[in-house]
Parts: sequence; C-alpha cells; structure tokens
Amino acid sequence: MTKEEFIALATEAALACSRVTGFPAGITVAQAALESAWGQSRLSREANNYFGIKAHGNGPFVELPTSEVRGGKAIRCRARFARYDSMQTCFADRDHLIATLSCYAEARACAGDPEAFIRALARYWATDPQYAEKVLALYRNCRLGALDQR
Repeated sequence: MTKEEFIALATEAALACSRVTGFPAGITVAQAALESAWGQSRLSREANNYFGIKAHGNGPFVELPTSEVRGGKAIRCRARFARYDSMQTCFADRDHLIATLSCYAEARACAGDPEAFIRALARYWATDPQYAEKVLALYRNCRLGALDQR
C-alpha cells in the first residue's frame, strides 16, 4: 500500500469516526500513519491494528514484540495487542477508548484544537516522550489539518 492509498483509506475511516465523536480526523490519520508505518507494520497487516491498541476485554488479540520507553530508556518486550476485523473497526475502538476512559478527559475537552488534543492524548497513549511531536510532524507535512476544517 502506498502512502497515498493509506491516507485515502485512513481518511475514510477517520472521518466516519469523527462524525460520531468530534475528534480531529486529521490527527487520527497522522496517528495511524505513525503507529502503523503507513499500514506496513506487522501489527496493522496481521491484526488491522493501526494504533498499537493493547488487548482489552475478551476480544481477539495477537502477541508481538514491541518497544516501550521506561525510565527514559527504550526496551524491547512482548505485548498482547487487539486484533480487529477491519480498519474501520480499529478506528472506532480507538475513538471509543478516548471517549470513555477517564485518563483521556483532557483530550476530550480539547477535541476542537487538534494540536492540544494530541498533546493531551499522548500523555497516556504512548510511552515515547516525543510521540505528540511525531504525530504533529506528519499532520503538518501531509497537510492533514484540511480534514479538520470540514
């Protein structure tokens, strides 16, 4: 899948979710691109998981190696990740997690400001201290802010 094909598919899924939640679709696409290496990661190819969402509940999962930042150091470990039937299902679960988990209350409160949204979300979503800036770089470079002007 090319980057252009990925953006087209992710945009469709992100806009559908954004119409329900109000979360910025451009940030969703940028986050999915970063997390899934433009849909090329093993997790996205084998489990339709574009956000590195860990397994939760009794749903299907896949166990894969991953990198986490702990105590300022990157370590390799294995983790159980949620497995989805489709990109749309994954995007909808991502938005559901953000909409319902208390740790994302600040992100929900600033959903109208894409940059503030990802900065608040990143505090709990990822262990990489540069996560928000990496998502924002993709958001800006790919001009995904246009999705949030609709």
